[in-house]
Amino acid sequence: MKILQFIASSKYVGAERSFVELCNELAKQEEIVALVVRGCEYKERFFPKVEVIELHSNPSRYNPFLYLEIAKIIKKLQPDIVHAHSAKATQILYRLWRFMKFAFVATKRNTRKDKIFHKVPYPVTVSKQAAKIVDNPNTTVIYDGIIPHEVACNKEDIFTILAIGALRPVKCFDDLIESVRDLDFPFKLWIVGEGEEREKLENLIQKYDLQGKVELLGYREDTPCLQKRAHLQIINSEREGFARVLKEGLFYSDVVISTPVSGSVEILSKKLLFAHGEAAQKIQDIYNNYEEYKKEFAKIKEMYAKDFLLQKSAQKYLNLYKRVLSKKG
Repeated sequence: MKILQFIASSKYVGAERSFVELCNELAKQEEIVALVVRGCEYKERFFPKVEVIELHSNPSRYNPFLYLEIAKIIKKLQPDIVHAHSAKATQILYRLWRFMKFAFVATKRNTRKDKIFHKVPYPVTVSKQAAKIVDNPNTTVIYDGIIPHEVACNKEDIFTILAIGALRPVKCFDDLIESVRDLDFPFKLWIVGEGEEREKLENLIQKYDLQGKVELLGYREDTPCLQKRAHLQIINSEREGFARVLKEGLFYSDVVISTPVSGSVEILSKKLLFAHGEAAQKIQDIYNNYEEYKKEFAKIKEMYAKDFLLQKSAQKYLNLYKRVLSKKG
């Protein structure tokens, strides 16, 4: 099969990382063409087997030249499957699909109510929660997978809490910083990621005199090692699709807790979930009963880790592509 994969964002964060990894994994068996926007940060991360085409047009969904450029590429390549990732790419390809009628799959990676996924012929969601808001009988749930690696990193001496994600309002890192100031034991909080809220978070750290306790580590490539070194990984988000860091936590973290967001509610037990605004109480309880929480999360690892391997995810996509083509024929 020749499969054209398209994502319309240039930054290299969770969705784009999953996109690259899926392309690389699929390229072990099929002919993969990755269509990326100009100036993308990750075009050098594809395996040599993946053909990468960088668009020249301004990547605005309102730019007619972008549509013409993509249409010409599809016409020239004649792919068996065209696969859009996330809402923007899906909106762009849907407009072309209405006229070109190629075999079209689109992956939704969050729980926002993007109506475009009601309309595409074969939507995919990365969590069961996201699938509930897509009004389309052809919806398939396929979890993003990862490739775990052996990591040898020693645990920190001081109780260390780790939070990973882009520094955006939806991640609620400001609430997390406010919460940890109430903890009555020695701790460190590492926040890993970059984004628009860095200055705001730096000001909060200063306001509450948490220098030396709360650190903004920026973007890091060694998050598995940080997960190994930390005692607790926390997801304090307002919403998620299915947090990649949760899946990584199944392989690298001793304990992961989360607000009741999509993905987390599908695999974590009630003991490992906490309500918004209650992070401090939950962290305190984990500190006081750490071994108990480690055992609880170990059960989750045993039950679910195998479901989030990249090879398994890629095979499910291949099975879907074959079903789509059989119906087209």
